[in-house]
Amino acid sequence: MSTELILIRHGHAVRINGDYFHAPLTQLGQEQAKQTGQYFSVPENHLDGVYSSPLRRTQETAQFIGEQIGLDPQFRSGIQEVMFLELPALVILEILSIADPLEDYLKSHAGGPIRWPIVRRVSKVLMEIVEKHPDQRIAVIAHAGVISASLSWYLPEKRWRWWRTTVSNCSLTRFKVEGNRAELLAVNDIKHLSPVIVTTQPPTATVEVAKEVHPAEKALVFEKPPETDKKV
Repeated sequence: MSTELILIRHGHAVRINGDYFHAPLTQLGQEQAKQTGQYFSVPENHLDGVYSSPLRRTQETAQFIGEQIGLDPQFRSGIQEVMFLELPALVILEILSIADPLEDYLKSHAGGPIRWPIVRRVSKVLMEIVEKHPDQRIAVIAHAGVISASLSWYLPEKRWRWWRTTVSNCSLTRFKVEGNRAELLAVNDIKHLSPVIVTTQPPTATVEVAKEVHPAEKALVFEKPPETDKKV
C-alpha cells in the first residue's frame, strides 16, 4: 500500500531582532497557511494526518491548517532546518559525493535508513510517519532545506538540482511512497494560493551555504517561480 506524503514549507515568517529560530508568521504567512488549510478542507483533498517541525513558524503554519480541517498537528523533532553543527560535515560530504563510492552509497540508500548530515534525522522521521499511515494522505510542515534534503534522499540522481531549488512558502511537494520507493508527483505546487500572496523567502544561512556547494545548474521547478522576497 502506498502513502501520499506532502511536504509543505512554512508560511512567510519574520525575524525578531535577527532571530529566525523563534520567528513567527507574518499576517501574510497566516493567510498563506489559511488558504492551504482551505485547500485540504475539500473532501477530495482530505488529510489523514498533519505533522510539523517544532520551530515556531512551522508550528503556527500547522495550527492554521489543522484548524481548517479539524485535525490537531503532531510536532516532531528531527525535521527542523539544517543546524549549524551539521554544516561542516554536510559541506564536506556534498563536495565528495561526486566520487563513485559515495554516489553509489546515496543511490543504494534512497528512501531507506542513511547516514548523512540532516538527511539521517529527516529520513528517520519521515519513514516513521509514512509507516503509520499506509494507504493514506499526510502532510508534514517543514523548511526549505528539509524539503531539499528529502528530495535528494528519495531521488539522489538529481540531488544537486534539488539542493539548488528553493520552494515557495506554503508550497506543496508531493510523493507517492511505497516502502523505500518514492514517485515524485509535484514540486513547489502553489496553485492553491492566490497569486498575490505567493512568496519565496530565502532559506536560513546554513541552507544557503549548502546550496553554494552544488553546481549552479538550472534548478528544477514545476511551477513558474514567483519573485523572491528580500531577506527578512
